[in-house]
Amino acid sequence: NQSLKALLGAVSEPSESSVTARVVADTGGSFAQSVLILAGTVDGAGKGDIVLTGEGLVGRITQAGRRSSRVLLITDINSRIPVLVGEAGSHAILAGDNSLRPKLLYMDGASPVLTGDKVVTSGDGDAFPTGLPVGRIARIKDGVIEVEPYVARDQLRHVKIADYGLSGVLGELARER
Repeated sequence: NQSLKALLGAVSEPSESSVTARVVADTGGSFAQSVLILAGTVDGAGKGDIVLTGEGLVGRITQAGRRSSRVLLITDINSRIPVLVGEAGSHAILAGDNSLRPKLLYMDGASPVLTGDKVVTSGDGDAFPTGLPVGRIARIKDGVIEVEPYVARDQLRHVKIADYGLSGVLGELARER
């Protein structure tokens, strides 16, 4: 397999380093969707790291202190995530709007989207690796497509903080340590 990769000049997938943390505070409200976790720079967590559970994507670290970090949830109005939808893998942007169900924007419209279709990260822009589970299409009404995240905010107890070595759209801001 290695010789085939070398022959093809294939670029290897980024490797992951991770740490587990406990969620200690839900700092969200009507205007922000975030949680505080007990892992900081001394534990290997940093700004831009991806936060998930066994069920799927939770969000991204936006502030990292020595012993704690703030996680912007995928439901926050400032969250935008490139995703793939359904079996056909239609491209879209998952946009938080401070509700429990983020919306899909900029659907490529190549194939129909159905209630129940899976939504995963696309890897576009190198912001997130490809294939992280996000949620399922919960409702389609009047052109608005709502996604039910796999991870419910009120069920967050422990999370995994992962650094996939991607800086993507965050560039220099991604790894302030």
